Amino acid sequence: MAEKQLIVAVEGTAAMGPYWVAIVSDYLEKIIRNFCGSDLTGQQKASTSIAELSLVTFNTHGSYSGFVVQRSGWTRDADIFLQWLSAVPFTGGGFSDAAVAEGLSEALMVHFDLLFFVKILAFWH
Repeated sequence: MAEKQLIVAVEGTAAMGPYWVAIVSDYLEKIIRNFCGSDLTGQQKASTSIAELSLVTFNTHGSYSGFVVQRSGWTRDADIFLQWLSAVPFTGGGFSDAAVAEGLSEALMVHFDLLFFVKILAFWH
């Protein structure tokens, strides 16, 4: 299991789309690279720790969105995770409330599913 885990929850409605490139480049990339122990060029710093990254995307309730919640797997590669963030589809939204509670709940489940799996493995070994 990783020393650190970061789960990023993103609202995937069309309203967020115009701002996403700036959010990723100005904020998330710096946070993720720092969290993973690398500088902004992607070079590892001297003291690195093992970090895992996961993405949860939530949309709105109703027929204007193709999904309510989606989640990725885990990766330890910051560059791959940044590619995932850059590829988030922003669609739907509008007339329904965003599924914020469902998105945050899924982020918690991603974390606790991993902890449960690790405990089962520890029990059998």
